[in-house]
Amino acid sequence: MNPAKAVRLEHKVEMTQEKIDRYGRLNGDWDILHYDHDYCIKRGFRGTLAHGMHNMAPAVDLVLEKYGKDFYYLGQVSVRWTGPVCPGDEQVTVLDADDNVVAKVENVPGGGTVMIGKSTLRKA
Repeated sequence: MNPAKAVRLEHKVEMTQEKIDRYGRLNGDWDILHYDHDYCIKRGFRGTLAHGMHNMAPAVDLVLEKYGKDFYYLGQVSVRWTGPVCPGDEQVTVLDADDNVVAKVENVPGGGTVMIGKSTLRKA
């Protein structure tokens, strides 16, 4: 088994409407919240919303970096979304040494946490 790295890992992603559109074409999610800027603004958001699973991808990347191929067979990431990620946001996702996952949007006034969770690796 790959020894776990006892370090803090970080992944930064700049969200764009193009990325949201590409992800939507891949997963078939055509909800108006992902594509209609004016609709989202009228409902109190800063813009269109990135797909939740798209926002979760950096967390999975970090766990794969930490555990390697063992994660494919023994791993799990569970998250809860707590805020939106919109075009122009920079999402910073962190996996700490205790396998806690936190993603924040730091480049908007007030910033804030957009996702929290935990990764686990079962014993073989």
